[in-house]
Amino acid sequence: MKHSSPSQPCVLVDDETISRRAVVFALNKARVASVDLADPQEGLEKARTMKFDLIYLDVDMPGINGFELCSRIRADTQNKTTPVVFITGLSDFENRARSTMSGGNDLIAKPFMFIELAVKSLTYIMKGRLAVSAAGAKRS
Repeated sequence: MKHSSPSQPCVLVDDETISRRAVVFALNKARVASVDLADPQEGLEKARTMKFDLIYLDVDMPGINGFELCSRIRADTQNKTTPVVFITGLSDFENRARSTMSGGNDLIAKPFMFIELAVKSLTYIMKGRLAVSAAGAKRS
């Protein structure tokens, strides 16, 4: 499912092929559009030009690791507050701490259950939209 309208939630998925397909499958089941990429540099460029509701990153990626990519995404205004969730086989304490220190909001260990990922995605998307709605109401 590709992103089709500004009101439809959209998630950026940057991971290796098999995991990326699994994440996109889970998002499709939850009726959430996605932009999936295998190259972290492409992911960074896409995050600079498009606002996402949620971003999934792997830690172990070629060129730029997920922690560095997350830090760079956070440095740009477009997705500065977008929730970032790491999906990785590196789920020990050190990597969990690094995910938080780089600006990540959560970490899901591989292998993951599709339903867990779908529910977590919808939860982050709804929280984000409610926060935007509440901020708009305060300005009125």
